[in-house]
Amino acid sequence: MAKWLRGLLGGGKPPEAPTTEGALAAAREARALRLELEERDRALANLKGELERARAGESARVAAAVSAEWERLAADAAGPVAQLLTQARLLEAEGKPVQAKDVLAVARRLVRVLQEHGLEAVGAVGDAAAFEPNRHEPLGGEAAPAPGEGVVVRLVGIAYRGKVLRKAGVQKG
Repeated sequence: MAKWLRGLLGGGKPPEAPTTEGALAAAREARALRLELEERDRALANLKGELERARAGESARVAAAVSAEWERLAADAAGPVAQLLTQARLLEAEGKPVQAKDVLAVARRLVRVLQEHGLEAVGAVGDAAAFEPNRHEPLGGEAAPAPGEGVVVRLVGIAYRGKVLRKAGVQKG
């Protein structure tokens, strides 16, 4: 019987026909199990394909969303950037005077656009604050103050949606 099952499952030469009712039942069960395994393998392959398609679709949606966000930022910043480039050209290439207050007004507009898109200032120049190592860094090679120690902001830091990108430069105060 074992030899017959090995031949049936092993795929070698076909087994001799069984002669007993038990052997016939075992052969039917083995065939049913083999079919069930094949069906399970096909279902698994289908599920893997669906998962890959879903991942690819999600990747494409994320890429499209990121691209759209960058396009909105570029569109919002286009006006101030164009004005800054024009002012730079007037001053550098044509030698025409450009008022510092005009450049500052355009720079403020650009900062406002960036803030609308999630950029945040960490502190303001001259502000007194309690030293936070994750938001502040000492200037001028000073030793870092103890957390909570009083400091004065000398250089504004930058954060994006809560994540500090550049720490504020501080001095003990």
